[in-house]
Amino acid sequence: MGGARTRLPTVVVLTALPVEYEAVRRHLKDVREVGSRQGTRFDVGRISGLDWQIALAETGPTNTRAALITQHAVDHFTAAAVFFVGVAAALKDKLRLGDVVVASKIYGYHGGRESEDGFSARPVAWEPAYDMDQLVRSACRNGPWAFLTPAPHPSAQPDVRFEPLTSGDVLIDWRDSETVRRIRSHYNDAVAVDMESHGVAQAARMHRDVHMLTVRGISDFADGGKAAADARGSQRTASRNAAAFALRVLRDLRPAVPPPSTADEGPPLRPAAVVVTGPGRDTGRKTWESRPVVEAGGQEYLLYEGPGDLLHESRDGDVVRRQARARLVPDRNTRGSYVWLRQVELLRPERGSGLTPLSALEREAELCRDFRGPEVVYLGRRRNTATLALEWPADAKSGRPLDTLRELLPEPPAPPDSLRLHLTVQGLAAVAELLGRLHGKGFSHRALHPTAIVMDRPRMVLRDLGLAAVPPRPGESAGPYQAPEQRHGAGARPGPATDVHQLGALLQHALTGRPPAPGLPPYRPAGSVPPRLAQAVVDALQQDPTARPGIRELRLELLAAARELPLVP
Repeated sequence: MGGARTRLPTVVVLTALPVEYEAVRRHLKDVREVGSRQGTRFDVGRISGLDWQIALAETGPTNTRAALITQHAVDHFTAAAVFFVGVAAALKDKLRLGDVVVASKIYGYHGGRESEDGFSARPVAWEPAYDMDQLVRSACRNGPWAFLTPAPHPSAQPDVRFEPLTSGDVLIDWRDSETVRRIRSHYNDAVAVDMESHGVAQAARMHRDVHMLTVRGISDFADGGKAAADARGSQRTASRNAAAFALRVLRDLRPAVPPPSTADEGPPLRPAAVVVTGPGRDTGRKTWESRPVVEAGGQEYLLYEGPGDLLHESRDGDVVRRQARARLVPDRNTRGSYVWLRQVELLRPERGSGLTPLSALEREAELCRDFRGPEVVYLGRRRNTATLALEWPADAKSGRPLDTLRELLPEPPAPPDSLRLHLTVQGLAAVAELLGRLHGKGFSHRALHPTAIVMDRPRMVLRDLGLAAVPPRPGESAGPYQAPEQRHGAGARPGPATDVHQLGALLQHALTGRPPAPGLPPYRPAGSVPPRLAQAVVDALQQDPTARPGIRELRLELLAAARELPLVP
């Protein structure tokens, strides 16, 4: 998918602490480090589906430092917006740890006059622009946690409060302190306190066209328990929640005309959004590659980019096929889960009967249920579009989606890692078990490649059933893992033996760092490869499909070979 290249406008995201920085950094991709003339280091990248470049920096504490870095960051990137993201202490009992406060007003609580009559407040306050005010209120109402990655342990969804915040250079950890009493007396609508927001706001105010927003997660109650709360991970949770809501607001913030870049900024370019068009007309559809969230069956799904084909859209005549690793956007009744989301859309009305592109996707869902394949999370058809969501397993500790076999395979010229090789052989034996159930009923996958297999350790699982729901056709499953009988002009018909060859190709990649390539000599095992495993790969890669072992025989050989492999990394 190509098209003109456009320059992304920049949002500067500032944090004060490393834990806050990491909460934002984990969302970025295509990251590069950029240094300003003043020496500040920025991680610059983008987030899938957002029309922004993100420049991320850590300011350290105090309003003064935050203001100075905000000033030159905006100048350096010609930034359109500044988001200050991180943690704050609660001043009101209605807040819970992990709740998010978006500053509807920021007070500088040191502003005032001391005299023999006591302290007289002279409030200095900043409020977000009206359009930002409305974006925050809309985000609170409409899926505020689209960008929230799951916590290791399930918990209630945090609340978002759009209320005043106060800021000064005192670290407050005692609610009966003189500073807190002053805040209660003169700024009693403030619900939280931090040490940097007022400096960021004051610096951003110097730039008339720059939007500014402070988003803070509650990490303690300013009650003497800060150290204990931090030790329990409250800062990490609060930072994660604040980052997620900030990105949700940023999703709806529309950039103005892209600014010119500075000479040392580098080329923050991306392909422009591609519009899928039908014959002779513009359908106005945005591709999945240019959208962060899609809706299906009344649910929203946050799309995740990834290597290979984990976010992909293609068109074959009047048929548009889309696929992505995605997360079911959580609401107050669900934590959210990961799925492999696929969609088929017909640009012309469906004609005829029998196995059509839409019914083929529905047929695959039936096969998943029949053969205990990936769990069907959602299946639906709306007019000319069918959508299928299959469960994608998540890590029980981190809550993040599991990686694919691609992350386990070596790259040349690195020699195979013995532990990784053991995991690969053992995992592919588990994949062969499901393939055996398919073969027993006359079906075959025929699209096995590294991103089609998910590492649900110690097993591996299929992300979908590949081409099992459609009849074979010449040229299918093009690429380095394609079996000889799948190529154009082949005399043999693809089938169960095709899966055996593709497993063999994956094993060759695990052993050599490279998959098979047409025109090159067949796989020849090195002396360091255990003989049983070497012979299993040689047999699976036979050019003649009838000369290959059956899937059950290959599975038994892989299990035996895995027991012979050393486990030393």
